[in-house]
Amino acid sequence: MVQVAHLAVLFLVALAFNGCGRIYPVTTGFHAPVDPNFFCQHCTQNVKRRVVVWSNHPGVANAIAGWLQEGGHTVVERARLQEVFNEQRIRLSHTPDDDADILRVGRLIGAERVVFAEVTVKSEKVSQAYYHPYGGWGSSGTVYHASVAVRSVNVENGEIRWSGTASYPQAITNPEEAVIYLANAAIGRDRCRIESDYEWSDVEGCTKK
Repeated sequence: MVQVAHLAVLFLVALAFNGCGRIYPVTTGFHAPVDPNFFCQHCTQNVKRRVVVWSNHPGVANAIAGWLQEGGHTVVERARLQEVFNEQRIRLSHTPDDDADILRVGRLIGAERVVFAEVTVKSEKVSQAYYHPYGGWGSSGTVYHASVAVRSVNVENGEIRWSGTASYPQAITNPEEAVIYLANAAIGRDRCRIESDYEWSDVEGCTKK
């Protein structure tokens, strides 16, 4: 998949702006014992896999697919997935109950992994009033609370190979751009090889100790 070093570079610019300053994502993540030939930061030859990307946010799905393709992996087109859903008479409910069907279809089309990316964006109306001896004024607008959860699942046995989350600790104003950055941060966090003398910082990303 995407090289961790590449993700680290992206992470350094993966900052949202709330109109006042930078906000760094808060992340969590883990990975199963790492296959030394897959998604490895310093491997000379990485295993290339056939992958399905499934997300409730098209922009995030496209971004993850692009990162995977940059790493040399094959990403199955969503249109092909829909064809198989139709052939199998599968009706998705757009809930976590869909996961088993998506994994089954992934097996049918020869995929080895399904990368799930769940995006949550909640809006909030805000208003402010200002007063001074000569009068006052007010303003109102909408801010957003955003988070992304990403996980990679082995289609053969349902094992979660890696999983990560990222969210902003305060409201933001640009959710469409922010969720792409959050997806990048979540993947970078869960792929950081802390067992190999690396450490993760929500400010600096994955760095060598």
